Amino acid sequence: MKVANPKLTLYAFHLRNNLAQGEDELVNNANHLWEQCERLGQKLHVPRLESLMERLQGSNGKIGVSLSQENSNYLELLKPDALLDFSAIPEGSTLQLRGEVYPLQIHDTYVVDITLRYPYSHVDVDQLEGLNPQGCLLSSQIKASLGQTLVFFAQPESQIQDIQGFANDCLAAILPKSNIEQFLRSPPTQSTFLGSPILEYENNRDNPAEHCHILIWLNCHPQTETLEAAGDYYQYLINLLCCRAKIIYAYSESRWCNQKARLLYRKLEAKAQVFRLLPSEPTSRLKQLKEWLTEIPIMAFEYANYLRELEIHRTTIETNSKNYHFWLNKLQSIIIKNRDDLSFLNQFLNYTQDKLVQQINVDLSYLLPSQQVFGQMIEASHGIVGTEQAESDRALQKTVAIVGFGLAGAGIGATLAPYVIPTEPRQPILPPFSTNHLHPFTQSLLLSLGLGFTFAVITQVATTVMQNRGIIARSITKLIRGGSNKAPRLPGSNKHT
Repeated sequence: MKVANPKLTLYAFHLRNNLAQGEDELVNNANHLWEQCERLGQKLHVPRLESLMERLQGSNGKIGVSLSQENSNYLELLKPDALLDFSAIPEGSTLQLRGEVYPLQIHDTYVVDITLRYPYSHVDVDQLEGLNPQGCLLSSQIKASLGQTLVFFAQPESQIQDIQGFANDCLAAILPKSNIEQFLRSPPTQSTFLGSPILEYENNRDNPAEHCHILIWLNCHPQTETLEAAGDYYQYLINLLCCRAKIIYAYSESRWCNQKARLLYRKLEAKAQVFRLLPSEPTSRLKQLKEWLTEIPIMAFEYANYLRELEIHRTTIETNSKNYHFWLNKLQSIIIKNRDDLSFLNQFLNYTQDKLVQQINVDLSYLLPSQQVFGQMIEASHGIVGTEQAESDRALQKTVAIVGFGLAGAGIGATLAPYVIPTEPRQPILPPFSTNHLHPFTQSLLLSLGLGFTFAVITQVATTVMQNRGIIARSITKLIRGGSNKAPRLPGSNKHT
């Protein structure tokens, strides 16, 4: 089977700006897409393509414009000519390739359209691999952050009986053998666009940079080539595909946030189990709780941040779904009535609303109530630590007071000793039990210790009473009330009127 004028177009989408960082701030690898284009130029030996970045840079050295400018919504980056034409002969091929590169900025996204074509009216299907030499246009090579779409367009030389079978053959020809199976695991969706059949394939990779979306568009209607060459559909389609890529990217990011949030929640659950089994020993318990008061607020902040990111990704999906619907309506306005069928594009919109947005809603409904648990654990830990610390402080104050008053009593005893103990002629200090008369020094020492001990005991009793005066007051009140309730009634006090 042969085809005429086959071409393969890559639409790759790469994030230029992170709106959270500001409209004028570029992401770290913003120029990755243009660097990949230059590498493609090296593979195909196209010098004009190897210097693409130099051609794209403005007088300020930057590529593109600030998002605050109106023309950022759809800006052609090459000046004065919007297209960069080139030709090449890939290694191992005898057919000459012609190509065009069309770089764009669509608001916060860099977009590149790279088209490789064979300008021949008779090309064997087996020779189509030259349109994608060494798989250079696949997502595994380009690695655009938001993903990509490949569109193959060709006119079969003869009438096709099995459209899906022929499309599968074309797909197998433009892909390396190792990549074919992942696109054929499920049957493609078939529709009609500008009068001719179009089939949709995907590899369903979770990572947007590895996710590849392929459309096989077969020119089987007299109007198709004319309408395709006119290009009225082009801006609508590329904007729609950009919205599609952003939706898939946002959902992929939401899966990462959901996974991280659930991991934090499991850690919190483990701490909640330990919380119920805190050590009874006050010092160990206080140490454990203080460690948690350092860890849990950080975990709570991270958890809240993941929930916020989930909500942002949901908003991104909902916003791009509306934009997708807008561009889909634009495409619907130029189709061939009663012949075209864009149901495959509608299916993605329904999938976005019914599956992707709904899944994030379910995640949030599960995770949001758990956010309160962080606050409750922090509050409970603060309460216990405050109580334990207050008790520890009171015990310390009590000890300091007892020691202080004890030393004061001992000091008073030492001061009074000369006045209380009779003065005697200087005597040597004899061994214990060698006399029944205490030496004046010993008497002074005992007096000091006795007064110190007495002051310490009085202080202990006084501080205990002061610290527990609330409990004592409540107990006395209870006794008084209990006594009044049990008082004997006077005769005649039970009279009835």
